[in-house]
Amino acid sequence: MRYIGPLDQEKIRARFEQELEADVRLVLFVQPPGGLYVPGREEPQTGRQTQALMQELTALSDKLLLEVYNPKVDVEQAQVHGIERSPALVIERADWQGGKVRFFGLPSGYEFATLIEDVVDVSHSRTRLSDATRQALAELPAPVHLQVFVTPT
Repeated sequence: MRYIGPLDQEKIRARFEQELEADVRLVLFVQPPGGLYVPGREEPQTGRQTQALMQELTALSDKLLLEVYNPKVDVEQAQVHGIERSPALVIERADWQGGKVRFFGLPSGYEFATLIEDVVDVSHSRTRLSDATRQALAELPAPVHLQVFVTPT
């Protein structure tokens, strides 16, 4: 099953060709579903879909690099990126200048458009925040842990 249609693939490919400056690492943490049902153990429902979507996306540009880890096996990598659940996606510049963006769950629907914007922004090590917003953020007295929750519709 294809997640990105041919027309969307062409639009995304063209945008990435025009706008990606630096290589971007997509670090994906997925726990493969087990072949055995174990009561009380949570099986991620969207890991396979997320991995397939990221493989399709990274095929659209040579500037996108996909790394896939199992957070239960690659514990050190999960800790480095602050991953406690999966599927999880970390977006960062390959030369790691600046911050990173993390998605938990399947970035589909409206979140897919956000993912594309974040990939472009990370490649430039910038955001499109206004100067007033940057100033307000700089004046925060302590770090802020921000989470945005969405539900599929």
